[in-house]
Amino acid sequence: MEVFHCYEFLLMRKFQEDSLLWNELKAETWVNLKTFLGAFQDRVLKTKVDGSDCVENDTDVSRYKKISADLWFLAVTLEKSPHRLLAFLNSELRQESEDVQIPGQTVLARYLSHYNFVEMHLDSIFKYGETATLPKELFRCRNVRVLSLNFNNLEWIPPDVGRLCCLERLSLTNNRLQNKSVPHTLTFCHHLKELYLDNNLLDALPGFLLDMPQLCTVHRHGNHNYFKATFMWYHTDVNDRVLHVLDEVQKRRKPTSSYNPDSLLFLSATALVSSNINFFEPGLLPNTLQEYVADMYPKFSICDNCHTAVPYSSSGYRVFTFKNPYLGNTCVPFQHWACSRSCAEAIEIPAHQEQMRAAERMDEEYDNYIREIQNEEISLPNRSFCTLL
Repeated sequence: MEVFHCYEFLLMRKFQEDSLLWNELKAETWVNLKTFLGAFQDRVLKTKVDGSDCVENDTDVSRYKKISADLWFLAVTLEKSPHRLLAFLNSELRQESEDVQIPGQTVLARYLSHYNFVEMHLDSIFKYGETATLPKELFRCRNVRVLSLNFNNLEWIPPDVGRLCCLERLSLTNNRLQNKSVPHTLTFCHHLKELYLDNNLLDALPGFLLDMPQLCTVHRHGNHNYFKATFMWYHTDVNDRVLHVLDEVQKRRKPTSSYNPDSLLFLSATALVSSNINFFEPGLLPNTLQEYVADMYPKFSICDNCHTAVPYSSSGYRVFTFKNPYLGNTCVPFQHWACSRSCAEAIEIPAHQEQMRAAERMDEEYDNYIREIQNEEISLPNRSFCTLL
């Protein structure tokens, strides 16, 4: 089982940023590759047979290259995954000798495509204050089942996460995600069973999670204003749980008489997003159109009722609903977006009715429990008198 680790990601990112280092490593590897591979050959073969991916206490590593402290991820990669790195370097050198190069493909993309990764453990890959932007190459590994992105100060997740059709567990704890930071394309991950959103900035769960019946576990503890939202809207009526919102940009926008028609490409992307079709499905669209729609996706707000896609700056309605119970938890708040008042009420009113029915069921269960306890107390022997022997 191939696992992509954070130190490998940092190394490939460094190679992309520092072409001199990448060329230097390849130049040294050209000269010393056979010797270096020979030094590791027995151990690499042994680790492959044993199922291990680690070469420890090897003096050839330190003799091969003295690695500086700021390249610690190179040292760790040589220690933990030597055969994987060397096999990739060997492949790169062979392709260069054969003059086989794919224009525009990054080092990270080539490394990921070289292996069949099924897990990605990418916690803490961004430093504090660094712009936390996930490269799209990570989401081209369609066989990934586990993706961990904890402690990364992420403010949004790319729509390309919808490409991970085999994804079963997604961990996004300890970031800066808000409700609209999690894209609607997550619904394309039909095998997703576990979602971890603890310690973010959510005041409710995204409403589209209710359209993902395969989910078995959703963790959302430690979120900013989460409990405040729960108590604020749980006992209010429809007028307080359907809130009209107007984007700040639109508020400041001055009326204009000019008319700028949308391009056909933009209109086609709008239609695709509104259709709620998985446009990442292989063979459905040309790759260039897939890329364009994915790039445009964050610029839309999608109605949770009719799935209409409108520009992100358009006015709409924020709707709060509650699910009780939801995956073993009580009184779980969800936040939806609606394009019109009628769509907002179509979301809120049935949800509110279901909430009331659930509350009545819980009250009935509680009353039955109290009656059972009282009946047990009545049937017990009278202990008010004490018999002395």
